[in-house]
Amino acid sequence: AMEVPVMGRIAAGVPIEAISHVSHNVAVPGQMLRQGGEHYALEVKGDSMIEAGINDGDVVVIRETKTATNGDIVVALVEDSEATLKRFFHRGNMIALEAANPAYETRMLRQDQVKVQGRLVGLIRTY
Repeated sequence: AMEVPVMGRIAAGVPIEAISHVSHNVAVPGQMLRQGGEHYALEVKGDSMIEAGINDGDVVVIRETKTATNGDIVVALVEDSEATLKRFFHRGNMIALEAANPAYETRMLRQDQVKVQGRLVGLIRTY
């Protein structure tokens, strides 16, 4: 296992302000990090990704990247102020950020409103 920094919380649901301070480290299985690159972890707050198997309180492992392909679960920074964990899709010249919970609406945003910060590579759940 390797240690990666936990950089605060990410909203899977109601957006929270982007957080970028390290609170502590978490041990991550090496196979989650096999693509190389920089990784960090975030604690999930909310239930909007529950049908993707991501629950409130889980820790997600994120690989830093600025690009995403359709269907990727990403950390997206919306309008430089809120970070959210959603499934990413291009829809024409717009970007759709889609929840994995029918209670939440898909958000349609202009490309200049969304900055991909990273892609989900793993999940750590503590019982």
